[in-house]
Amino acid sequence: MPLAIPILAAVLAATIGILSTTNHFLSEDRLRQTNILKFQPEKFQGGNKQERYFEGWYYKFVSQPISLQSDHHDGRFSVEKDTSFSMAVVPGIFYSDASVSNDESHAFIFVTLNGQQQHYYRFDVDQFTYAAANEEYYIQVGKNRFTKDGVSLDLCPQSNDDADLILRGNLEFTNPSPWPVSLLELGAMGSVGWMPGLECTHGILSFDHELSGNLSLATSVNNNSSSDATTSSDSSLQISMDGGRGYTEKDFGRSFPSLWVWIQTNSFRNNPGTSLFVSLARIPTPFFGIEFPGFTAAIWHNGELIPFATWSGAAFDDIRISKEEVYIAMRSARHGRSKYRVEISVDRRNVPEVLLYAPVNFTRMEPFVWEALRATVHLRLLDGKGNVIIDDMGDYAGLEVHGNVQYLVDNLCGKKNANKLICL
Repeated sequence: MPLAIPILAAVLAATIGILSTTNHFLSEDRLRQTNILKFQPEKFQGGNKQERYFEGWYYKFVSQPISLQSDHHDGRFSVEKDTSFSMAVVPGIFYSDASVSNDESHAFIFVTLNGQQQHYYRFDVDQFTYAAANEEYYIQVGKNRFTKDGVSLDLCPQSNDDADLILRGNLEFTNPSPWPVSLLELGAMGSVGWMPGLECTHGILSFDHELSGNLSLATSVNNNSSSDATTSSDSSLQISMDGGRGYTEKDFGRSFPSLWVWIQTNSFRNNPGTSLFVSLARIPTPFFGIEFPGFTAAIWHNGELIPFATWSGAAFDDIRISKEEVYIAMRSARHGRSKYRVEISVDRRNVPEVLLYAPVNFTRMEPFVWEALRATVHLRLLDGKGNVIIDDMGDYAGLEVHGNVQYLVDNLCGKKNANKLICL
């Protein structure tokens, strides 16, 4: 084992050197034309998987302020007058452990409204279809279709669903902004994306895009004549999403990490189109079970990607996590790329959370991840000379703080008292 680690390090260093040289000669378009799925992160990655696998696409929508005569309450969803409406729609697939007698494999869509209500819809595996490597990206679950240019939704609860929301509508996306992919930097994962056997892989499919279209929401009522038949209640809510903002990401792998922090918003008050993404986690590796803290983060501003990750030369100055606040300060510097410092403060006080479904023990999907969708973020971005580029508040922020995150506070690289010298 002592000899194996230097050998692995040497092989890794040589591989990175070769990739770095080749990286400059292959454009993203050329890489995508190879039809290699690693260069097409939006597409379904699990075509050869049959067990112990999940893949989910996270579509977030935030409307313009809605004009209503009064607050709207209907069953398990509510919309406040003169405020924006936020929603996440997550289609996906889950393959359970084949050795378990009770096969829980299924396709799914879950919906969370304003970070307060959650609805989970189950589908047979054969109701999940997807684009081939040489086709334009799409996934379809039942009657619901998702592409890079929009979504078409037709959700009606059945008897085995943990849902009572009827959701229908069509949304179109304008000017999507994905995290670029290169030979050396596989989007949000960077060069770490080449590591074999990753527990979970993350991708940003669009930091920000404009929305147009309409959604119809109603509460379902069981029809006694059939356990699966549903009819809508008398009152339904029509929501225009014209002028709203959208964001899309995804995860796939064996399971979620054991602990993580996730922050996202693209609803900044004075900087429309600006987007913030942060993901911190403990990452197990295939190398003798060694675990490392890992992080990837970025700001999308004025059409420019500003990454904060190990592979972009980023390090932490400070990180504090409490029940009241998440505070992160990072600096980023890399040859050929400007220096930046970012300060992120998330107010967790009185922020509603909802319990979302996620894969558990390779055997089932069940609700165990708390997520907020209405947190508030204070973002400050400074250049290397200390000039303020952004000083703004981001609303309708997604926030997840899961597991013993003190591990991240103690170990993330860059701080003077960090316990770990290496981060992924």
